[in-house]
Amino acid sequence: MHIPVRQHNALRRAFSAVLLGIVAAAAIADDYLEKGGFTEEEKNSFSYVFLGAVTRLNTGDVDSAMVMLERCREIAPEASETYFFLADCYRQKGQDSLKVLMMRKAAELSPENITYKEALLPVYLESNEVDSAIAVAEEIVGGTPERTDMLQLLLQIYSFKKDNAKCLETLNRLEVQEGQTEQLTMSKVQLYNAMGEDKKAYSELKSLVKNHPLDLNYRVMLGNWLLGKDRKKEAMAEYRAVLTEEPDNEAAQMSMMDYYRSEGLDSVADFHRDRILLSPKTQQSTRMLLLKQFIRQQEQSTTDSTAVLALFDRILEGKQPDTQILELKLAYMTMKKMPEDSLKTVLQQVLDQRPEHAQARFELIRMAWGKDDHEEMIRLAQPALQYNPDEWAFSYFLGVAYFLNDQLDKCIESLVAASEHVDETKEKELAVEMYSLLGDAYAKTGRPDDAFTAYDNCLRLDPEKIPCLNNYAYYLSEENRDLDRAAAMSLKTIKAEPNNSTYLDTYAWILFLQGRYEEAKIYIDLAVKNFDETQDNSVIIGHRDEIDRKLEAAKGK
Repeated sequence: MHIPVRQHNALRRAFSAVLLGIVAAAAIADDYLEKGGFTEEEKNSFSYVFLGAVTRLNTGDVDSAMVMLERCREIAPEASETYFFLADCYRQKGQDSLKVLMMRKAAELSPENITYKEALLPVYLESNEVDSAIAVAEEIVGGTPERTDMLQLLLQIYSFKKDNAKCLETLNRLEVQEGQTEQLTMSKVQLYNAMGEDKKAYSELKSLVKNHPLDLNYRVMLGNWLLGKDRKKEAMAEYRAVLTEEPDNEAAQMSMMDYYRSEGLDSVADFHRDRILLSPKTQQSTRMLLLKQFIRQQEQSTTDSTAVLALFDRILEGKQPDTQILELKLAYMTMKKMPEDSLKTVLQQVLDQRPEHAQARFELIRMAWGKDDHEEMIRLAQPALQYNPDEWAFSYFLGVAYFLNDQLDKCIESLVAASEHVDETKEKELAVEMYSLLGDAYAKTGRPDDAFTAYDNCLRLDPEKIPCLNNYAYYLSEENRDLDRAAAMSLKTIKAEPNNSTYLDTYAWILFLQGRYEEAKIYIDLAVKNFDETQDNSVIIGHRDEIDRKLEAAKGK
C-alpha cells in the first residue's frame, strides 16, 4: 500500500538529471575531487565522464549513462552524485531495489545535501518504507523547522499510520510556524474528539474564539461543537450571543434552524428558515440551498405547489443579486408542468433582469414561434444582436420572423449579416438552414442568381437537404433553366418523401417543362391525391389543369 501523498513539493522533485543540471553537477563533482586529494588527471577524467553520463541521461540513453556512471565509481567510489544519478537510471529501468540502494548511498555520502534527502523521500514512500521516510523528513525539519511543507508531509504520514499523538505534535509545530488558523484548530479538535479528549477539544475552540473576537463564526463553530456533545443550553447561548451582536449572522441562524428542526419544533425552524431566505445579507448560495431543501420536503409530503410558489414570490419581492432564484422557480414550474403563459412570465422576468440571458430568449422565441406570433419573434430576436452578438442563431430566428412577416428585404439583411460571421465548421446545421432560407428570400424578391448562390452554399454543406433541393429545383423551373439538374434534385425529394404533394408537384411541373407530359400526369395526379387540406393547393391545381390541357391538345392532333 502506498501513502496517498498529494501534490507535495518534496515529492514532485523525484529523480531527474535536470534536478541539478549539468553545471551544478559539475560543481559538486569538482568540490568532492578537490577534497579527496585526486590528481589533476583524475579530476579531468572524472569530470569528462560524469558530464557525458548526465548528457546521455538527459537524452534518454539510460544504458550508455549507466556505463559511464560505473566508470565514475571506479575513479571516485565516494562521489555521492554518481549514486544519485545511478538511482535515476535504475528508476527508469524499473529496478526499484537498486534505486533505493543507490539513493540511500548518495544521501549517506552527502548527509548535508538537502536535495538528496528530499529525493530519498519518494523512494521510501514508493517502497512503503514509512518509518525511513519519517526519519528523513524529521531530519530535514530538525535542521530547518520553517519547512512547513515537510511538516505537512509528516502530518499526512502520521495520519496514514493513525498515530494521533504524533499528528497533534506535528499540528502544534505547524501552529508555531503559521500561527493559529481555523484549519489547524479544527484538525486538532477532530483528533481530540477521536481520542475522547473533549476538554482539550473545547479548550482549542475557546482559544480560537478568544484569539479572534471579531470573527463571530468561530463562536458558531463552538456552539455547533457543544450541540454535537448534547450541551444544548450552552450551544444556544453561543448562537444567541452571536445574533445579539449580529442579527443577520447567516451561520448562527442556520444552526438555530437545524437545532429547532431536530427538536421537532418545525414552526420555529421555518421561522428561522424564512428569516434567512428573506434577509438581503444572505449569500445566494445559502438561499438556493434552503429553497432546494424546501422543495424536496414539499415533494415528499404533498403535490401541492402553492406553498413553494408563495415562498418564491416572497423572496422575489426583495431585490435579488442575480437571476438564480427566478431560474430555480422556472425549473420548478416546468417540473410541475405549469401552463406556458405562466412560464413565459418568469422567462420575461429573467430577460428583463438579464437581457443577455440567451437561453431565456431562445425559449421565449420558441413559444412565439409555436403561436405564429411573428411580431413577438422580431421583438425578442432584435435585441439579441446587441446582447448576444456571437449567437448567430438569433439572426436566423430574426430572418425567419421577417420572412414569415413578408419583410423580405429585412430578412435578407439579417441572414446575410449572419452568414458572413457564422462558423460553418462549428455551426454547420445553423448555416445550412440560414443559406436555405436566404435562397428562398432572394427567390421571392426576384433575385434568382443570388438565390441559386445561396442554395449552392446550402447544398455544399448538406447535399441531402430536401427542402432546399425542392425549392432550388422549383425556382430553376420558374426560370426555365438547367431543367435536367432541376429534375435530378426534385427526384431526390420524392424518393425521400414519396407522399409529399408539394415535392410531387415540383417534379411533375419540371417534367412538363421538359415535354414529358405522360410522366408529368402521373406525378401531378399523385400530388392531388396527397393534398394537404390545411394548405393552399391552388398552384398544384393550376399545374394539373395545365398538364391536362396539354395532354388533351396532344390527343386532338
